[in-house]
Amino acid sequence: MAEEKSINKAYSTEVPQLSDLTHYLGKELGISNWMTITQDMIDSFAKTTEDTQWIHIDPEKSAKYSPYKKTVAHGFLVLSLASKFCFETLKIKDIAMGVNYGLDKVRFMNATPVGALLRARVSLMEFSPFEGGGKYKLKLVFELKGVEKPACVAEFIAQVYSNPNSKKEISEPKQDIPKKIENNNDESVLFEKDGDIGIITLNRPSRYNAVTDDVVNGITTAINKIRKDDDIRAVVITGAGKGFCAGADMAVFGQVTPEEGRAYITSTYQPLMRTLFTLRKPIIGAINGTAAGVGASLALACDFRVMSQNSALLYAFINIGLGPDGGGSWLLARQIGYSKALQIAVEGKKIMAKECLDLGLTNKLVSEDSELLKTAKNWAHELAKLPTLALGVTKEDMFYAMGHDLYDTIAYEAEKQVATFGSRDFSEGVNAFLEKRPAKFIGK
Repeated sequence: MAEEKSINKAYSTEVPQLSDLTHYLGKELGISNWMTITQDMIDSFAKTTEDTQWIHIDPEKSAKYSPYKKTVAHGFLVLSLASKFCFETLKIKDIAMGVNYGLDKVRFMNATPVGALLRARVSLMEFSPFEGGGKYKLKLVFELKGVEKPACVAEFIAQVYSNPNSKKEISEPKQDIPKKIENNNDESVLFEKDGDIGIITLNRPSRYNAVTDDVVNGITTAINKIRKDDDIRAVVITGAGKGFCAGADMAVFGQVTPEEGRAYITSTYQPLMRTLFTLRKPIIGAINGTAAGVGASLALACDFRVMSQNSALLYAFINIGLGPDGGGSWLLARQIGYSKALQIAVEGKKIMAKECLDLGLTNKLVSEDSELLKTAKNWAHELAKLPTLALGVTKEDMFYAMGHDLYDTIAYEAEKQVATFGSRDFSEGVNAFLEKRPAKFIGK
């Protein structure tokens, strides 16, 4: 974590085609240039909105009475810069027209005084393509120079339409040979393509695959490769050596300040979980040995799990004086309920594979360690034969249902079902049913 600093200079992401946005889900897209908040800007906004509060437009009163000793920009003035910052940081070359739907989940966290330097750090939260265009949601963190707490955080929603006359760039030829992740010099994560499945291996066995930035980046890179490859229709995640994942590497994580820890958890684990849950292909965790701490969160973020008799989950956070992170509370409570999840988290004891099976925390149990990966891979190959589009929609439906009521879920299912009605696999499924033969799905 300490080895790889976040980018702190202005930069942007340029994508040739709108569809390429799928590769950036959960990723930071760019940072805008610093801009100075001037009194002219504040006055102009106040005049337009007829908001003449002295704290905005009267420097003398502000110097005397305001806790900031200066005039401050209206929060909506800061938000009005969202489009500018988004256009600075994300450039999509084949767009013909865009419609900004506005901002959502706005949280004002700090005042923006006159003279302040303001910029936005922009990341991609959601992307939903449709015929001829797509809808996306960006997260904007409005940062103040020299101040730790941002001015505000908001979500920017837009719908854009592709230029039908733009030339599509030709993708690089697909390679079927096993390969390691590029730009991951210490090989902390390995990726292998095995026919119609992808295999991701956490590869720090000497540290029981403890999580570092290289591990997070390696998983993210592998998932994004799988997201782009239509030939890969299921995924297996496992660990090299005796353990699945020991959690955060305390040799690094144990040295951070509280504020650094908070920033790391939200900026690193949150995008990682989003990357996993937005993959519209099934993920099987082959849990060799123990999945501890954030390693347990990673295991439970897999759609399915296979364990051997020697496998275990361990919510080890309490044992070093911490609460869960990496979504561990959410993942555990939604699978087994509040009271049992709380017991597991506060007792900090290993939950062995047999109990995990009884609790519903693993789907399959094998007797020998040597059978674990083979069983997971065989299951992945079986899932890869299913209609992948429908499986992805089902995954999204289940995830949505966990946070919404019955009626909202029915409406969401209906919306998602539109894509499956027009699929090749739906047609094949219906024909196979009528002809009384097994269906041959191609994942499209």
